[in-house]
Amino acid sequence: MTLSASVAVAVILASLCLVQVAEASYLMAGAAKVDATLPIGAPIAGYNHGERRVPHWPDPVFTTYTTFMTPSQGVLDPTWVKALVIDAGTERICFVSLDLMCADSSLAFLSWALAAADGFTIPLDKVTFSGSHTHSGPGAWVPQTGIQITPTMDLFVPPLQQMLAKSIAKAMVEAERSLQPASIGINFGLLTNVTDNRRGSFSPYVSSTTIDPNVGVLRVDSSATGKPIATLWNFAVHGVCYGPSNMKYSSDIMGVANNNIESTIGGVALFINGDAGDISPNGAACSGAPNFLGGITMANTVMSIRTNMTTSKTANITASSHTLNMGQTQTNWTLARNENCTTGGPFDICSICALIDCELNLRGGQAWVEELPRFTAFRFDINGQKTLFTTIPGEAIVELGWQIRNDSLSLGFDNTFLVGYTNNYLMYFTTPNEYQIGGYEAALTLWGIDTAEKIRGGCYLAAKKIAPAFTAEERPVNKPFADPVLKKAKN
Repeated sequence: MTLSASVAVAVILASLCLVQVAEASYLMAGAAKVDATLPIGAPIAGYNHGERRVPHWPDPVFTTYTTFMTPSQGVLDPTWVKALVIDAGTERICFVSLDLMCADSSLAFLSWALAAADGFTIPLDKVTFSGSHTHSGPGAWVPQTGIQITPTMDLFVPPLQQMLAKSIAKAMVEAERSLQPASIGINFGLLTNVTDNRRGSFSPYVSSTTIDPNVGVLRVDSSATGKPIATLWNFAVHGVCYGPSNMKYSSDIMGVANNNIESTIGGVALFINGDAGDISPNGAACSGAPNFLGGITMANTVMSIRTNMTTSKTANITASSHTLNMGQTQTNWTLARNENCTTGGPFDICSICALIDCELNLRGGQAWVEELPRFTAFRFDINGQKTLFTTIPGEAIVELGWQIRNDSLSLGFDNTFLVGYTNNYLMYFTTPNEYQIGGYEAALTLWGIDTAEKIRGGCYLAAKKIAPAFTAEERPVNKPFADPVLKKAKN
């Protein structure tokens, strides 16, 4: 072969490689939503009191789907399963949003297995399953004994879990099959007038206005038509506008927001909860049922953030997962910490226990509660910004959320989505300060005073695998918990 011919061949091959790289970097996306409302008569998860609980608990009342909880009586609005698949050429990932109190590994695996049998191609460790944390979604689908015996979920009914899994699998498959050329963008804003910190009335470390005001939005549009494919949004709020007297299924306040987004701009709206362990909607936000005022405010905020961002047809996405062994539970329940009782009580029991430091320390295996949570991290490099999506396997309080955000800054990420109630449900994660103060959230922090540090470490290890590279001199300075944004939320 002559020199000129060799050069020509090399140029052609190089051109082909460049075309392949360019094509691989173009984005594809698809979304789907499926009505996953379970049969009327199944329990409604979320509360351990009121009309949800059998009259003489713990005396059971057996029905087709319930044991310790009363059957649901109707549907206020559907409980949805929604899926978003994004393909960046070298990486394909999937977000699944569920109108459930939480997600767990058994439901995630069963759903993924059913989807894979129907042609779904994305590995399980690149799919996130996130519960919206509505307190009016279905119960009785969780197999772990420790979750079943709480009156918030009820005993496991396998057919209900199977129904949910089939709906989830259908959404996943439909989302992947609908892949089309897409453009995406990421942006953040603040929302401070719809939530309160419910520990603010008794904890010296927070006030009612100590919230996480961050609203993260992932915008996904068709690059052919410019129309929305999906809007994924992230905010910290409990789904508790409907209380324990509500006996009908509902996606609650976040469902109102999703419905408004979808009816106004189109596409599929996926809500991903954040560090909402101690964050509830305020009274004004829950006014105006069934179209809760706070839901409309959240929707308008999300749509405003969505509008004011730059989208791109190319992006780099990387993914990682890390499984953490939490070990057996270490509840360390005390009357002082869990009942705020340090003196008096029947037979002066609180005074005695305060003196001798008595505690109830329940230990259990994986049948009791999940011990091997999967932490998944997605990194989006788009428009010069490095954004982290990091999963949290339960209910992080706002202080832990800020610590995880600060950790991600120290790893070189510009922004962070806290993907709470995802992949597993290990209940609450209170920080050492709040654990010592006690209260409901501390009572359900099941691995002792270091629980939050374990969860923080799991998030950090998953994120570190895909963190931006930089020298020690370039490493950002970690922000303290008293973040300027948090101060703004307090004012």
